[in-house]
Amino acid sequence: MEGAIHKPSVVSSMLELRAPFEAISLIPVLPFLQHAPRGEGQPVIVFPGFLAGDNSTYLLRRFLNQQGFKAFPWKMGQNPGLQDVLYRRLEKRVRGLYKAYGKPVSLVGWSLGGVYARTLAHRIPEYIRQIVTLASPFNLSQNTNTEDVGVSGPIIKIYERLNPRRLEDELINGEPIWREAPPVPSTSIYSMTDGIASWKYCIDHVGDHTENLRVMGSHSGMTHNPLVLYALADRLAQAEGEWAPFEAKWSHRIFYGKSACASEVPD
Repeated sequence: MEGAIHKPSVVSSMLELRAPFEAISLIPVLPFLQHAPRGEGQPVIVFPGFLAGDNSTYLLRRFLNQQGFKAFPWKMGQNPGLQDVLYRRLEKRVRGLYKAYGKPVSLVGWSLGGVYARTLAHRIPEYIRQIVTLASPFNLSQNTNTEDVGVSGPIIKIYERLNPRRLEDELINGEPIWREAPPVPSTSIYSMTDGIASWKYCIDHVGDHTENLRVMGSHSGMTHNPLVLYALADRLAQAEGEWAPFEAKWSHRIFYGKSACASEVPD
């Protein structure tokens, strides 16, 4: 993602106010979501976004558990940003669940949590089954200056204030491997009306085990967006070693648009 920096539009930022209504929209579609693909006890860890904790992913994890998965919180408190010490703890947690279940663990990362998920996928791919990122700006460079990042200016300023020594951290100072397509199956779910992170930084190059899936909704509402929940169940329910792109049947195209079957990322 070189060239001009794409910031979320003012309109998209204002539309973040719809997040509570997206949560309410779950109520009438719950009967439909109960027919989403079911899991068979596959372990899944859900990573929250910047400044968010496990409470923010409760509805998502509850839905996955009801669908037959074993969804776990990350248990690291609020996400303070990219920190090597936190990454090390997450790696230990993934290894522990792998040992407990005897099988690779799937990772779901919302926003900045998706950057952690992609880093783990690169460093310990043998422990990870697949990853799904939700509005995660993993295509950002290491530079976190306000003027050079396609994320809402106020969010970046808060990040800088809370992480004054961020450029000294080993995770930030190292190679930004999260920008590269993971060596495990990966789905990037994004919204073109994201008011926090420009969607152009939340998509990957489409490949044999990599896809982008567009939904309607806000950045803040990703963890309780009905379209996201259905897509998550569909992706996570796939048999190990049999990953395939999101099926492009007509009903999916109505709700997910061309991205459900696109061979290239949108312009």
